[in-house]
Amino acid sequence: MSTLIASDKMVVILGLGKTGLSVARFLTKQNRTFVVVDTRDNPPGLAELKTINANVTILAGPISEHVETIMCGAEEIIISPGISRDIPVIKAAIKMGISVVGDVELFLREVKAPVVGITGSNGKTTVTTLVGLAAEKAGLHVKVAGNIGIPALDVLHDSVELYVLELSSFQLESIPRAKLSVACNLNVSADHMDRYSSLAVYCMAKQRIFWGAERVVYNLDDKLTQPPAISGVHRFGFGLGVSSEQGDSKYLYDGESAALKNDNDTLLLANELKMFGRHNIANALAVMGICDAARIDRAAVLNVLRTFKGLPHRCEWAGEKKTITFINDSKATNVGATIAAIEGLYADFSAITLIAGGDGKDADFSALGNVIEGRIRVLVLVGVDAGKIAAQVNKKVTTFYAESLPEAVQMAYQKSEPNSAVLLSPACASFDMFSGFEARGECFIASVEALVA
Repeated sequence: MSTLIASDKMVVILGLGKTGLSVARFLTKQNRTFVVVDTRDNPPGLAELKTINANVTILAGPISEHVETIMCGAEEIIISPGISRDIPVIKAAIKMGISVVGDVELFLREVKAPVVGITGSNGKTTVTTLVGLAAEKAGLHVKVAGNIGIPALDVLHDSVELYVLELSSFQLESIPRAKLSVACNLNVSADHMDRYSSLAVYCMAKQRIFWGAERVVYNLDDKLTQPPAISGVHRFGFGLGVSSEQGDSKYLYDGESAALKNDNDTLLLANELKMFGRHNIANALAVMGICDAARIDRAAVLNVLRTFKGLPHRCEWAGEKKTITFINDSKATNVGATIAAIEGLYADFSAITLIAGGDGKDADFSALGNVIEGRIRVLVLVGVDAGKIAAQVNKKVTTFYAESLPEAVQMAYQKSEPNSAVLLSPACASFDMFSGFEARGECFIASVEALVA
């Protein structure tokens, strides 16, 4: 039991793991006193924490009155993004006027170089990666971090010329005012409804990325991404349709010429992209807008877009057998991502067989049901929420249930017609059956390889 009392003003790190460890490293370098609180009895990273600061106090397990007293007497609480700000002790601390921020806020207080921030329900990892590659190709000393898997504090260095951060809604909640050089919201569709009370609340969290930004990039086809109009803030809009917005720099897809354009100038043809689907055309347009906003050399941007083949588990080619193409989109963990994949791939194949299902995170599958009815010939469902998806699909859609993903792959292949695609795009999280979307995708790939062999 710690001997700390409320009068000991210090920082509390709430939640260990990768983010908490990065905060511990940062605070230790600054010679600041801190304690670590984690509700797990044996949180990941304990051994590494001791190598960072051998004298740190660790308060593990359910939050007791003693721990609440410490937290409500803290100078500041650094909360991990996976922990809701609505838990009682955090609500009490905020009510008392205690600053509750995330690791990205600590980063933004210290950073000296320009920062590009990218959020969105879908596509943000792909777009963040591409912007980072373009900046690197242009000769900049760039660091890519954030929700992409590298804590922002771990890449903070005076030699860096540009930072590109992928930012989740969870991270944005704990940034009072980001003041980014370039802020982009790619799209908004219902996600994490097990954490947010409504789509409106989730959307408001995403909108925080624009607070104080110098230049803003948004999706002209998605009104939920539209930033407030502020004098002096240059706006960059991208989209797949014709836009009536005035005063913006526009990056649009011309369906007739299959060209990606900035205003009237053709920058790239769609067939030059190595990525699958119309949603990746939208991602490429977003990259163009972001990079122009960040003043990254356009030739470098176009070079990267022409050669990038996509990230694993994001509409990734997984194999082919007898003119049937298998596509791994395991990263589609929400309804919006699966709809984007279906709409993006629909024109490229005679038909699509969809494998979907998993842990739906309390999502509303009605919009997905409508798209399935119009675009999918055969539906194969797996996982704990398979029935919830099926309930939203018209009986005219041929639907099957599988006990496992390998069984689903076999079933999908047997039921598919020539020149079609078998698309794994679950619209659900994977934790009911797998350790994560990566493990689910690898299982799909292995199942396809076994089938093709």
